[in-house]
Amino acid sequence: MTPPHNPSPPRGGAFNTGAVSLNAPARGRGATLHVCPVVLAGGLSSRMGQDKALLKLSNGRTLLEQAKSQFAQMREIDGIQWMPTLVSGRRPGGIPDQVDAAGPLGGLQAVYRHLQQSDRPCDALLVAPVDMPLLTPGLLQRLCVAGQSVEQAVCYGNHYLPCWLPLGQRCRNYLDAAAAGNAIASMRALFGFIGCMQLPTPEGDWHLNLNRPEDYQRFRGD
Repeated sequence: MTPPHNPSPPRGGAFNTGAVSLNAPARGRGATLHVCPVVLAGGLSSRMGQDKALLKLSNGRTLLEQAKSQFAQMREIDGIQWMPTLVSGRRPGGIPDQVDAAGPLGGLQAVYRHLQQSDRPCDALLVAPVDMPLLTPGLLQRLCVAGQSVEQAVCYGNHYLPCWLPLGQRCRNYLDAAAAGNAIASMRALFGFIGCMQLPTPEGDWHLNLNRPEDYQRFRGD
């Protein structure tokens, strides 16, 4: 069935408060989840004026290297088997979008299709944008722990990235529809369709993103 063009809006601070949704198959107790960390780095960087994934931070890393290191530092979690980190975007080692200008959902659709075509079973994606250098492994791990207990997406408050995204059929259908222009291509709309648990928003500047030259200069202290 084609996803609706206008998913129901969130209510009461959560997209879906039910314990079970239709987006993922039922899992047996103690089942191991195969989780693929994903760095979203396929944007046009039009506001930055250059590929922001390659911008250098004061620690010597690029934004892309910083995002990958956040995943690399995560500890093992019982019941989760980490898959190799994937990077979306048309760059060496990256996974190019199959549809141009489809936003984050275009990148996620390309990643899930890549996993499918390479015959690598994956239960969920752990998604982080390339332009959030203050994210920590602990914040990413909390999304995973919460995601193990529900069959829906998980994010922090109204910050839709980073997120835990279960790759059930309902989610895959929506990603395909959004890439084809038949559904709203936004994280909010996707979560409204598949259901989402919104965790309390942590304190601090972890959600700072570097979209413009002035953001980057301010962050570096230039």
